[in-house]
Amino acid sequence: MSTAFVPPYPKRHASALGGIATLLSAKRDLLSFWSEDSFRYQFMSRRILNRSIFIANTPELVKYVFVTQKDNYESKSPQMRKALEPLLGDGLFISDGELWKNRRLLQNGLFDTAHIQAYSQVMIDTSVEIREQWASLPVGSKVGVLSAMGQLTSEIIARTLFGARLGADAAAVINAFAEYQAAIEQIHVTNFLGLPEWLPIGSLKMAAAKSSAKRIHAIVDHVIAKGEQGGYEHTLLNELLAANQRSKGEAISREGIRNELIVLFMAGHETTANALSWVWYLLSQDPEVEAKMHAEVDRVLAGRLPTYEDVPNLPYVRAVFEETMRLYPPVPILSRQAKGEDMIRRRKIPAGSIMLVVPWLLHRHKDYWEQPDAFIPERFMDVNKRPDKFVYLPFSVGPRVCIGKMFGLVEAVLAISTLAQQFRLTLPKGTAITHECRLTLRPRGALEMNVERR
Repeated sequence: MSTAFVPPYPKRHASALGGIATLLSAKRDLLSFWSEDSFRYQFMSRRILNRSIFIANTPELVKYVFVTQKDNYESKSPQMRKALEPLLGDGLFISDGELWKNRRLLQNGLFDTAHIQAYSQVMIDTSVEIREQWASLPVGSKVGVLSAMGQLTSEIIARTLFGARLGADAAAVINAFAEYQAAIEQIHVTNFLGLPEWLPIGSLKMAAAKSSAKRIHAIVDHVIAKGEQGGYEHTLLNELLAANQRSKGEAISREGIRNELIVLFMAGHETTANALSWVWYLLSQDPEVEAKMHAEVDRVLAGRLPTYEDVPNLPYVRAVFEETMRLYPPVPILSRQAKGEDMIRRRKIPAGSIMLVVPWLLHRHKDYWEQPDAFIPERFMDVNKRPDKFVYLPFSVGPRVCIGKMFGLVEAVLAISTLAQQFRLTLPKGTAITHECRLTLRPRGALEMNVERR
């Protein structure tokens, strides 16, 4: 591969930080405390306060944790549960055991090919609305890209979940989600490190989080009532209600339905918005990649809007998105708690230990990627040489792989191609782009960029 654009990345320390230094660094940023060697190591362990933390950093070990020994490493940490339970209740993201299996089985059909094809029109229509907003701006205008992509993805997921005419309910639930996430981000250190629950980090924010969760619950309960009365057609809500009625197992309660809808909204909104924002930044810094992508869009679409059937014919657009998620994985750290004692590479894993799989490290690991810090979409163009699924895991992997993986990929290809038909985004001179990593990885600030007509 030729030399390619290397976006700035957090400083890497010459050697591993001590326990207190790790804590202080993690409180500022979860990507700021890794050493240069972390991107070469295979299996790491740390002791911070009274907690053992292990990091599985090879495809074999990722497979071991997420597939082979999935039952032992099924549970999210108690701290993660504490942060998310006020909002998600017993939802799929934080449930375990038979409850998780039943909920997953119920939702398996919601994101099959037929359903994604049906939802694709919502993706296209919403992308066109953003495009029209940009078209109405005066020449030389700037847009806050993170906000624009958040509007795009929240509208898409709201319409597919609840219906196109959600109205004020959509805005209210989106705002409440933003407030909740802002609150729980304050306790990211305890979530990540698995520190004792009695530590006061972020405790003052929990009341705000619970208040936002209560508002979300009230809105979604209202929407479910409408759905049960036939208020919305062809939505994930109606599909979930119908699946629940057909289920041979124990039916999910109204509260359970609500929790699953909230999980789907959370998963389908922010992570995709963040990834799309990074796409526009990276394209603005690599004219060669941008030109290649524009050429594909122009050749395949010839001026018309994309359709679901066009997605397989836009492989470079998809490659740009996948390479973006490699460099900026939406969830850069995946945490599990060991249910029972284990042994990995002759190291004892005590019960209760935190086991980490870190896409941020794996996606830039020097043993598995050529020019690991460079933006090279061509990595994903050869279908016969795709990266190992246990090395490239922007949607996680194993039984708990993101159920909406294909929904997100199709959404991204359609949105990027629709917007790139008419516009390109450029970074104002002198703008320094940095990241912000809490529960998810996003650009810091608004990511203001110039909107230019092609």
